[in-house]
Amino acid sequence: MRNPDHRDSLDFLCISTTGWDEIWGSRQQIMLRLAKAGHRVLFVERQVGFEHLLKHSKLRKNGISQYRIKQPVEVQGNLWRWQPPLVVPGRYYSQALNRIGQSCLAAQIRTILRQLDFESPVLWLYPPHSAPLLGQFQERLSIYHCIERFSGDQRGLKKQVMTTQEISLLSKADLVFVHSNGLQQLYTDFTRHPIEVFPSAADVKHFQRKVEIHPTMAAIPEPRLVVMGTLDSRIDFSLLRNIATIRPDWHLVLIGQLKEPSQGALSFLRLPNVHNLVQQPFASLPSLLRGANVGLIPYQITEMTRYINPLKAYEYLASGIPVISTELPELSPLSKWIRIVSVNQPSHERQTERFVEEIEAAMLADSPQLRNERRQLAREYSWDARVSRMLEVIWSRI
Repeated sequence: MRNPDHRDSLDFLCISTTGWDEIWGSRQQIMLRLAKAGHRVLFVERQVGFEHLLKHSKLRKNGISQYRIKQPVEVQGNLWRWQPPLVVPGRYYSQALNRIGQSCLAAQIRTILRQLDFESPVLWLYPPHSAPLLGQFQERLSIYHCIERFSGDQRGLKKQVMTTQEISLLSKADLVFVHSNGLQQLYTDFTRHPIEVFPSAADVKHFQRKVEIHPTMAAIPEPRLVVMGTLDSRIDFSLLRNIATIRPDWHLVLIGQLKEPSQGALSFLRLPNVHNLVQQPFASLPSLLRGANVGLIPYQITEMTRYINPLKAYEYLASGIPVISTELPELSPLSKWIRIVSVNQPSHERQTERFVEEIEAAMLADSPQLRNERRQLAREYSWDARVSRMLEVIWSRI
């Protein structure tokens, strides 16, 4: 039962685009802090349909039983996660199918809310197709938290439907939070109220714990160049392959979930100086980064990535390691601390050469003092501060 003295606490219903135990990002970081602050949170995990099971082998390995109707699981005090059963397929190709699927989901969630005795929750939405959920939970406030340009790299009907769905959500939500200034500029004409910008951040205390180098990392020769996070089509595997080929004495270490690898990605992974550590527990990341010489952000520049404010940039800085990135607009304010390689090179080969030059310069210039300065800078970009500010905005609207 709910604590009767709850006037200073809120119930949050978070509709996520990931599972709780997937790679940790803003969704888990924010909801965890809300729960620790005394608010109650129901974290609804990603919506999976049959088409996702066919496309993603990792989801198939979980088995169909993973997506049967189940009870919510208490993660810790004030925080529950719940995996929805399989949803109606085709939500990004048909508005009608999406409305049906979201209506079924809403009915299932209302049952869970009654079981947990949630009252008039704050509805916190991540999926861009969530507009049909608005008004379904007697919510006291709705938030669309847009963390990337979801339709950016899509094509044809899917892009058209996703764009229409997202504009509907932008225009109806009470509050819109975005991760980047670019997204704020892109969406400002669609919202009822000014958009709040909350860039990515780091769990600074976590990444600045005193730890020894992880044994797995210690077994890899130096220098170790780390690429951390979701390893998908956004990553320029051609660039990484060229770096690994030009400098066979450097060791590239991948830490994260490899999603739908291309032939280029697979050929890169076969190189002798490439080490794929796959997805690691969040608790292990500080000790893994403790052994890194540099952290890389090798994104291709596309309609999606140009609006990204990458989480890994802040986690690298919190760990104190030098950072080299392709030219992501949202990282330009950190150009004093992150070496940014322009995409305006005469050829991909020249871009590789510039990346290699910056990596060499970063490793040569690195020092204990510079590492301490990076750690100090990262304290300005903590999730604790971000969530505190988010709560200020939320309370001002309730």
